[in-house]
Amino acid sequence: MRELVAHQILWRTATESPDVEVVSPPRRFTYAELHDRSVRLANGLRGLGIGRGSVVGVLDVNTHRYLELHYALSMLGAVMHTLNFRLPADDLLYTVQHAGDEWLLAWEGFGELAMAAEPLVGSRVWLTDRAESPRPGEPTLEELVAGGTATAPPEADGVGEGDVFSIFYTTGTTGRPRGMRYRHRDMLLASLQILHHLGLHRGGAEATAADTFMPLIPFFHIHAWGTAFFVPYLGAKLVLPGRADAAGQLDLIRSEGVTFANMVPTQLHMLLEAAEAAGVESLPLKVLTGGSALPRGLARRAWDGGVRYSLIYGGSDQLATSIAAAPAGDPESEAAREVLRTGTVPLPMVEVEVREADGAPVPHDGATIGELRVRSPWLPPEGYYRDPGRSREAYVDGWFQSGDLAVRLPGGEVYVVDRERDAIKSGGEWIPSAVLEAVISEHRRVAAVAVLAEPDERWGERPLAVVQPSGDLDVEELRALLERAAADGRLARFWIPDRIVLVEQIPVTSAGKLHKTALRERFGLT
Repeated sequence: MRELVAHQILWRTATESPDVEVVSPPRRFTYAELHDRSVRLANGLRGLGIGRGSVVGVLDVNTHRYLELHYALSMLGAVMHTLNFRLPADDLLYTVQHAGDEWLLAWEGFGELAMAAEPLVGSRVWLTDRAESPRPGEPTLEELVAGGTATAPPEADGVGEGDVFSIFYTTGTTGRPRGMRYRHRDMLLASLQILHHLGLHRGGAEATAADTFMPLIPFFHIHAWGTAFFVPYLGAKLVLPGRADAAGQLDLIRSEGVTFANMVPTQLHMLLEAAEAAGVESLPLKVLTGGSALPRGLARRAWDGGVRYSLIYGGSDQLATSIAAAPAGDPESEAAREVLRTGTVPLPMVEVEVREADGAPVPHDGATIGELRVRSPWLPPEGYYRDPGRSREAYVDGWFQSGDLAVRLPGGEVYVVDRERDAIKSGGEWIPSAVLEAVISEHRRVAAVAVLAEPDERWGERPLAVVQPSGDLDVEELRALLERAAADGRLARFWIPDRIVLVEQIPVTSAGKLHKTALRERFGLT
């Protein structure tokens, strides 16, 4: 490779592993065919006026179309905005506007969202396998591939590793979502270091070129945790599940010989449920999981079902940071205890510090808690996009202040114990308690409300709303209020608390703030 540029990855793979398959039901391609389609697609997009610096929003599930766009847009020097379709509609549209999207490339299954964005970005390409466009006069990806030439566009050789490759956003746990722009070198370094780490250490999710990979993490989450790049880099078979549910994913694992997958614990739970329903007693699968804590009961069930796993820690603000290095053994054994506590080892080229409030580094005693800070070559060079205030708070002297509370284990591993903020991690997705509290407090008979994280075997955590009423109040009235807010796009439907509890008094601190620590103790959540 001349430089660390995304489309050079696919070119190399098409040359070195041309006949290896990429499966995207109901279609399948070789890497040579995928490269040819990506080149033709790049030329088709170029004909629409998309070029260097164009910001292009992509709204799709994990398909061959989305993968091809990674490389086609790279050849043009365009910036890919990976749109998080799980955001509330209002926040999603905010990211479209904030990123400055000029084009929207949308799967027809997200047609309603695509049309809602029309006042912000009116130029569209439809991602569909149908013969005709969902909107007459608007092109489809297949039309662009069919009409594109097979010679790489002239811009491809001029794209450099310092050019911006993609922009994506946090889930907005404290205010609006925050954007990060990553250069080609940042994304490739981080992605390849995930692979490097999985090869350096003997863990449950060892990755090799002989594996068949299926990313269940959406491409909008750091490009499916880097699999859009490191799997083609390996020249390994890649299976893209599209909109398959857990039963469909299980079918793909069995029919395509999938040996490695990434997923949040909730997806693992659903996959094991599907296996049990299908009478599958053993699922020999290597799993890279993270995004939220892995409950011990789920770990036990996965182990008994043949799954071996490694845990990963990191976030959109910092990309990948650390992965568990010890083998994931029997969840009840002493050897596996630290792995289950998410004890992780920093990736090569990553520095991690855990510092107490006075700035002193914490001892490696597994007990002293401090804030986790990260430094790596792939932190976003400008911090948060168009947000200097929050950038100054989070990116300090080359370090990212994670806001996570952690301890250092005796072997040097990092164990994240809590968040400084009160967000809830449910199914690998953040639920901002402050937004829920604001909506619930709109009811005229709510005097005070606190939303807490309650452990949940399936989802990791679910929100528990504790409400102090002023007068007669029915819980169902609050549920109706939340449902209306979800219908209006102000919050995602899965944010709605499973439990709403009415209490006579919510305790407050000496400063007059809601005393969430006391509430957690009261409800046994500490």
